[in-house]
Amino acid sequence: MVAFVVGTSGTIASDLLAPYDIFASSPAFTTYVVSDVASAAPLEGGPAVVPTYTFADVDADPALTPDLVVVPALTHPTGATEAPLRDWVTRQHDDGARVLGVCTGSLVLAATGMLDGLDATSHWSRISALESDHPNVHWMRGQRYVEDGSVTTTAAVTSGVPAALHLVAELAGPDEAQRVANLHPELRWTPTQTTTIPKDHFAVHDWPVGLNYVMPWFRPTVGIALEEGVGELDATAAFEVYSQSAAARTVALATSDTVRTRHGLVLLTTSFTHATGLSRVVVPGADTADAVDPGLRAWADAQRLSLEPLTGPPGPDGSAGEGGFSSALQNLAAHTDAATTSATAKMIGYPTSSLDLGNQPRSLRPILLGIVSLALAVLVGLAPTFLARRWRRRGLLPANASAAASLTDTETVNAAV
Repeated sequence: MVAFVVGTSGTIASDLLAPYDIFASSPAFTTYVVSDVASAAPLEGGPAVVPTYTFADVDADPALTPDLVVVPALTHPTGATEAPLRDWVTRQHDDGARVLGVCTGSLVLAATGMLDGLDATSHWSRISALESDHPNVHWMRGQRYVEDGSVTTTAAVTSGVPAALHLVAELAGPDEAQRVANLHPELRWTPTQTTTIPKDHFAVHDWPVGLNYVMPWFRPTVGIALEEGVGELDATAAFEVYSQSAAARTVALATSDTVRTRHGLVLLTTSFTHATGLSRVVVPGADTADAVDPGLRAWADAQRLSLEPLTGPPGPDGSAGEGGFSSALQNLAAHTDAATTSATAKMIGYPTSSLDLGNQPRSLRPILLGIVSLALAVLVGLAPTFLARRWRRRGLLPANASAAASLTDTETVNAAV
């Protein structure tokens, strides 16, 4: 029995949905999503999800007692809002459940004291702060995941998938883990796969994504069409990639206001007939445009929107086409550039050695935004002097007021510095 907790303040979608797909794909596990309340839980970088049970439901039914609790990253991991979640996870661990903390889900676990005295890891961008805030934990860099006793923690977002496969191998056997991994050939996972990864850090070449974050203007809006039965990993990959790159806004589309995933989760969506302002539509889990819902195809044609499948064609042996984060990153590369895509892959911890990021020329959007922002800054700085001169010429300002205005501008700048 595997319980996936979601917070009321917000939960990172991929930390939840990608490992959910892995465990739910094996008959050796029963999976459910649990929250403090029964209402739909917001997901950052994805559509909201309807919890299967509440904490009270699980506590009241011994048949639902989890053997493993998966803790994704939360929007407010240490705040009072998520205190019931932290308390529930702690009680399950104290009662013998194993725990998997995905990415900065480690902040939740560290706040409970569960990690004290243990080896653990987290997203590479947070480890320095965690070392300062939680010195009793041995924080490790350069590891995809770290297992210490009954607690496993992972590095960046997509590391939750190999960590989940590792736990499947431990709990259900390596053959079963390999069978599940083969459903996602892009993972290229094996039970003997190394856990060593680069010790990443922010670098100069990450600037395209940085500019996208600080200057979010004029971004296109991409519709992500979720069809009934879509795999959870495929569904979340495009949201995560575009969210982390900040290269586009995303809207979850479906033929109605909800969609049920392959393993039974209910996600809240926007009916495509109510969607406006889209630049294009991507379809996770579809290998060709012909595989897309006919109603969606007709609507897209009427709106003159391109439909882009996010799964490659099946292999020559009939194996599944590559989808998930690989196809989402390659879609990003096709619409931006290799630099943006590489920086995004680094943020989510996804290896790019097997990806063809193409030779797209560097996207002009971040460069143009930088030029526009610089120009606006200069104009704002010159505006008071320009207006003073214009008003003086029109007789609206005394002659000596221009100098006073300029002096005031100088003093203001000096004060700011």
